[in-house]
Parts: sequence; C-alpha cells; structure tokens
Amino acid sequence: MKNLINKIAPIMLAILLMTPLLWTSCKEDIGITAARQGEKPNTLKNLAYEEAPGGAKISYDLPTSADLRYVKATYTLENGKEMVTKASIYDNQLAVQGYAAIGEHEVKLVAVAVGDVESDPVTIKIKTGKPNYIILAESFKSNDFFYSTFGGVNLKFENKDAANIILSVFKYGENPTTKEIGWNVLNETYTKSKEGVIRVRGEQPIATTYGIVIRDQWGNVSDTVRRNLTPQEEYEINNLLIYNGITAYSDMNRNGDYISNYNAQGGSAEMQVSLFDGIEGSPYYITNKQWWGKAAPIPFQFTLDARKKAQISRVKLWGRNDNYGLLFQATHPKEFELYGSNSPAQDGSWDSWTLLGTFEGVRPSGLAFGTNANSEDQDYARKGEDFEVNWDNPSGFKYFRIKVNCTWNGVREQPLGNALTVAISELKLYGKYVD
Repeated sequence: MKNLINKIAPIMLAILLMTPLLWTSCKEDIGITAARQGEKPNTLKNLAYEEAPGGAKISYDLPTSADLRYVKATYTLENGKEMVTKASIYDNQLAVQGYAAIGEHEVKLVAVAVGDVESDPVTIKIKTGKPNYIILAESFKSNDFFYSTFGGVNLKFENKDAANIILSVFKYGENPTTKEIGWNVLNETYTKSKEGVIRVRGEQPIATTYGIVIRDQWGNVSDTVRRNLTPQEEYEINNLLIYNGITAYSDMNRNGDYISNYNAQGGSAEMQVSLFDGIEGSPYYITNKQWWGKAAPIPFQFTLDARKKAQISRVKLWGRNDNYGLLFQATHPKEFELYGSNSPAQDGSWDSWTLLGTFEGVRPSGLAFGTNANSEDQDYARKGEDFEVNWDNPSGFKYFRIKVNCTWNGVREQPLGNALTVAISELKLYGKYVD
C-alpha cells in the first residue's frame, strides 16, 4: 500500500519539500555576500523543550549582541533528511518538526550574527510527540470518523494544526480496468483544512473492505487503516420537476416561490432546464447552462416535484460554472434549508412543510469572502457540494422545498429587486423511493 501511495502524490509533495531548499540555497545562487562580519555571539543558554506532535518546541535565552540576527537549529529526521529551522531574535523559541514517530533525538542550535557568523553550537536532546499523521490515521479506526452511509462511506478528519496532508482512500477488490484484485484508489484529498469530510459515493450496498493512508509534507506515510463497511442503498432521484403549483414570490407574499430567470452574459436557462440538464461545470463561459436569479430576494425558496414519494439522503449542489475564480462569492448559495411535503399549500405557507435539515457550505481553503477561489476551492466546487440529510421518515415525501437563507456575502435579508444575482448550475437529490 505504501508503494502505491509513493507513486500517487510525488508532485504535490515535491513542491512542499523543495520550498525550504530553494530558500536556503538562494543566497549562494545569486552570489550575495555580507557587507561585514559581525562579532561571534555567545552560546544559547538555558535550553528547554516541550513535546509537540512530530517534533518539539525548544526555548532558550539569547546572548546579548547588537549583531545578533537569528537562531538556527539543525537536526536529522529518521529517513536521513537534514533539516534546518530558523527563528527570529524577537522570540526565544523555535519549532522542530517532521519526525515520523515518538522518540528521542538530538538538535543542534547556534546563534547567528551579521555575516552568518555562528556561535559555538549547543545540543539538546528532545523527545518528540506522536505525529499528526499517525493521530489522524488512528482516528479512522472509530465508527465516528470512518463509517458507511447512503451510497458510500464518509471519513471525517480533524487536522487541528492545519498541516499539509494527503488522505488517500482505497477499496479492496477487482480493478475495473485491469481486472486484477488489489487496492484501488477511490479518492485523493490534499488539504490543510483543520477539519472536513471526505465523501465517497457511487458504491454498491455490499460488504466491502475500505482503507485509508495519510501522508504528511515530510513524506511520512501511515499504516493502512482498514474497515469492513456496507454502504446503504442510494439512488439519484431522477426526473425532478420545478413545481409550479405555488404562488410566485412577491412583496405581498414572501412565502411564494421565486424562480425568475435572468438572461445574463450570453443567456441563462430556465430553472427547470439548467438545474437538471446534467451539466455541472465547464472551463469556459456557459451561462446558458445555469440559472441566474436576478434581483433575487433573500431569503427565497423554490419547490421540486419528485413525482413520487422519496426518502432523501443528501443534496448535491453546484454553484456558478462560468468563472471558477468567483466561486464562494455573492452569487454562490451558502446556507439553505430543505423541507418535505405531500400536499403543499398553494400560497407557500410553511405549515404544510416539514423541515428536514439546515445546511451550510464550507470553503476548504478558509480564504476570506472577497478573495478569489484558489485551486483547492475550485476542485472542491467542481465535484459538487454534498449536504447529508439526517432524517428517517419511512413514508417519504413527494415535494421538496429549498429555502436559500444567504449567499457567501453573508447578507440574510434583502428585498425583491435588489442588485443580487444568485447562480446555481446544477442540483441533485439522492435517496430512495418509498412506494
């Protein structure tokens, strides 16, 4: 399994691993020399350390010197890689990290003055804490973090230090291409998010062996955590219709449905066409393949007709598909509610509806509103945002209503006719029919 992982992610890890090498070698490459040589600093005093995941935080007393510029630590990882860490003179501690396991290690520290004049070295023996990649891998042994669900499996992760990690999910069985029996990659997630959920879908409701391997930015690879899980039965609810049996939204009736269409940037499709045409995204402008709700009020709602009763397990939504850099912006729905009914009131009043869940989108990069989506955001959005519905009603519902509470601008109250345009390029419901 580790050999397979080593083949999968070399490019991403090479970028991470090369960054410090490029920084430390640049002075030699461009021929920079110091204008003068400072006085040799005295050695660091009163060294102490505190365990940290995969490393330690080392504290010390700095020597008194006007020429002092920084503190440097050098150490060797278990794989033989030489590491260098530097810290400012405005702090009295530095972090060493990247160790693969709990253990004792020696770290050499020097104070460095103008002209890269180093003090005599001093060595401290540290004991490292359990690395994050191992902590994360072990968490997947729990049913709370690695479990079956409708149509597949979920893996919840907590990456508290926001470290760069790669999570690789596998399934043991026959490779559909080579017909060989072994581990097959289902999902590769590269992230530095503090938490998240990996959702693997399209799985059959049969007992299956799944596995996950974690790799960190230093090339450390966890053992494979194996789980025998049986996904629950799930299907896409096909042939959805936009239900037109509810009065249109107006200032006089804010419970009505809002499905108005806006011909923007080359044309926009009616909600019935754009939401269910199977076109989820494209690298070029195809605004006529998404719904643009011009001057949409906030909140607003629209209703879907499933044609027969269904139990919904999840909602999958794609935002605007004409400019991926503008995902997670003012046009992109962020928070919404899902309701079910078997006989909705014509005026749109909510008494005839049952709340099935409230959902909020997650931007994996954590970038602030107003910042263009980066590659991690775009990759996540292209796959569609999954929202799981936690309810159990054996009788099911025929009609489902989505109420958009706000977009990513965070505004929760806007009148009809404002400047906001809401864009949705595709919408899918999953679950099973109950009659």
